[in-house]
Amino acid sequence: MPIQMLFVSLSISALLLILSMAFKVAGKLRLTLPLLYFLAAVVSTFFTDWTSKHEQLVLYGLYALIALVIISWVISLVKVIRRKQSEKTLEEDVAWQINRARELGIPIGEVLIDSDGTVLDAKTRQPLIK
Repeated sequence: MPIQMLFVSLSISALLLILSMAFKVAGKLRLTLPLLYFLAAVVSTFFTDWTSKHEQLVLYGLYALIALVIISWVISLVKVIRRKQSEKTLEEDVAWQINRARELGIPIGEVLIDSDGTVLDAKTRQPLIK
């Protein structure tokens, strides 16, 4: 009997470890809701026959949740791409303004760069290039 209890205890511990890792990975990938839905569907098959009778409907629900996750990934990717493009444009604009200031003979030590990327005169705090 003690060996059987040890086996049951180890099995439960392994299951909890696997579930813990699955939820950690799901959290990083934004798949927590689909994972919870899937686990609820699997567990509900033991208590009611509704899930097995309406298997296609249950799968559609899972597919819808996964589709929402994929949409959120795409939105995040688009935001990252736009942010990178904006940063690149700002860097190019500042570089152009600094080059223009050099062409006008303004020493680089006498300029400031504002938070919005405008190159300012260090003394007057007025834009150098209008």
